[in-house]
Amino acid sequence: MPLSMPLPSTTPCYSLDKGVIVYICDNRGVLDIYDTDGSDALAASEPLAVLVNKGTASASEILAGALKDNKRAVLFGEPTFGKGKIQSVFQLSDGSGLAVTVARYETPAHTDIDKVGVIPDHPLPMSFPKDGDGFCGCLQDPASTCYVNRVQLFSR
Repeated sequence: MPLSMPLPSTTPCYSLDKGVIVYICDNRGVLDIYDTDGSDALAASEPLAVLVNKGTASASEILAGALKDNKRAVLFGEPTFGKGKIQSVFQLSDGSGLAVTVARYETPAHTDIDKVGVIPDHPLPMSFPKDGDGFCGCLQDPASTCYVNRVQLFSR
């Protein structure tokens, strides 16, 4: 039977009211469940859009999956990095090491993110800018070729 444990108080999930953040699974099933009770949630009912890409990995990838699967945020961009394995490194007598996969991360919907990543709700158009000013222009200027209005931004 899996052990449910909240994230340590030093790493609250401020944007998630309550729910599972990530499952840690091995070949026998779920080992641990990290969740939040929402006690540290700030503005948990405000609309939230998250921009992800292949550089979104590790903790940010887990958070993106949690926000998406808990229907807390709409994800835009491209699939995340796909680092879903948990490995332990064992030192050998000759000084070398051996990395062994001991578990994997799964999103709240039990999606294994390894090598696939978290798939966004909406891809961005090829014309979408890579810089902050250009990104803001896509949200503010209806004449822009990459314009995304508020209804599009927060619709699933």
